[in-house]
Amino acid sequence: MIRAGIIGWGESGKKIANALHFQIKDVEVIGVATEDSEGRDYAMNKMGLKHVFSNHNSLLELHQIDMICVCSDGDMHLNHVEKSLSTGSNVFIDHPLASNVEDCRKLEKIIDSYPSYKTTVAFPRRFDHRLEPIQKDIKEGRLGNILRIDCHTYESIPQRISEDEIPKVTKGIFMDLMLQDIDMVRWLTGAEYESVYVTGNAHKYPSLKRQNDADTAIAIAKLTGNILVNFISSRVTHRGSGYELKVVGTNGEVNISHLDKSAKLVDSLDGKPFYLSKGARENDYLRLLKDYVAAVRNSNKIKYKLEDGTEATRVAVAMTKSFLLGQEVSLKSE
Repeated sequence: MIRAGIIGWGESGKKIANALHFQIKDVEVIGVATEDSEGRDYAMNKMGLKHVFSNHNSLLELHQIDMICVCSDGDMHLNHVEKSLSTGSNVFIDHPLASNVEDCRKLEKIIDSYPSYKTTVAFPRRFDHRLEPIQKDIKEGRLGNILRIDCHTYESIPQRISEDEIPKVTKGIFMDLMLQDIDMVRWLTGAEYESVYVTGNAHKYPSLKRQNDADTAIAIAKLTGNILVNFISSRVTHRGSGYELKVVGTNGEVNISHLDKSAKLVDSLDGKPFYLSKGARENDYLRLLKDYVAAVRNSNKIKYKLEDGTEATRVAVAMTKSFLLGQEVSLKSE
């Protein structure tokens, strides 16, 4: 039995806690540490946990935890990850790796000094089974030269959260919603970001604007290989949370919608759809966590590098800068 602890909470922390405690075999969440009173109440009354704390040090003092899931604010990840490793735990880090590049670099060095422990950062998009054949087709040139990628991500703010609480429970539209797409595009194409230009607004949730954030943002990115990417992320949605992806190449295009169960490729020669994968879509977080637990249990190799987390943060920071300045930002100077 693998014993897990959760530091932090939020929507992701709750999702991770439920998956580990109720859905993955031979894993038990034995403790949660969060300042969120609703999170503590959920851990005690819904999950039946005895070890529930408001301070992470109390959780780490249990000395009976095999893996820690760090779901706290990105500003706290450096502290929480280092302390978790020092107590002898494997560490699963919810995105972002950290909220700034300097902390990401420090984390890379700290984690490298604990080679016997499995540490990773969560990029659940990589575990959407519909994306694997698309990555293969891009690599093998089936779509031709990639011209354009459109990424649309929608995630509504739960109605129970008041306007004043919203800035406290979101990581920011670039470090949260757009970060997953930033990594997904880089992973799919193997290309690197060259520049970004961002605009956005906060019409529905003006409290976000006061925090230099937005409820809706659009980013245009240029990648190596002359690939253009259009990102749209929004906290305002009228058809459910999820994401949509379109990859357009000289020979064809691929479309994914969170409303569909399959990825669909449209060949430019005859316009007929070809389904790349079929079957019910398993929760991406669940597949990611199953993979990580297997790595902890069997000493498997983690499928991607921590540097990927650093690069995603670097691009998200550049997007934030572009949003605040209202101008294009080159990644060469960041």
